Formats: sequence, C-alpha cells, structure tokens
Amino acid sequence: MSTDPIKEELEREINSNPIILYIKGEKDQPVCGFSMRVVQVFKELGVPFETRNVLLDPQRLAKLKEMANWPTTPQVYIDGELIGGCDITLEMFQSGELQTLVEKYRK
Repeated sequence: MSTDPIKEELEREINSNPIILYIKGEKDQPVCGFSMRVVQVFKELGVPFETRNVLLDPQRLAKLKEMANWPTTPQVYIDGELIGGCDITLEMFQSGELQTLVEKYRK
C-alpha cells in the first residue's frame, strides 16, 4: 500500500464508489460547463453517482491528475477505472456505450 495519504484516500474513494465524478463544484451546482455537462449526463442516465469537488483541495487535485495521468477535470470513474473527461463521456453517451456500461446501476 502507498504511504501517500492523499493517494490512499483517492484510491479508496475511486474503488468504493461504483460511479464517481471529480468535478469543479458540487453535484447540484457545478461551476464549470464541462463539469455541468458530465453531471447532466449521469442524471439523465438515472444512475446513482457520487461527486467530489476538486476545488476544495489543490493537493488532492494535483494528486488525482498525477495518478490518472490526466491533466484536466472533470474525471469520470466507473468501477474503479478512469473513463475520461467531458468529451469522452459525451461521446460514449451519444454512442450508447455509456448506457451499457452503467446499466447494472440503473435505479
């Protein structure tokens, strides 16, 4: 296990939440257009999901970007795997691939 407490916390969040979005702002009030679009997609899908506001802790944000080797937010994780950001999430939604991936979590 890592001796980096921030990394450990992020790994725990990612692995214990089937769908988690790292966004700018809160689930009910995203503060950037990309985060808002990603939240809207998952609300439209009707699946439960968690969010974390990356603006609250610059160290966590830096570690998240480093761990994922992904320089931007939002970051979408499903079943512990990074799916991508806004563009990839929207492409997957439009193609139907995202619906298939999250079907097991539909309410």
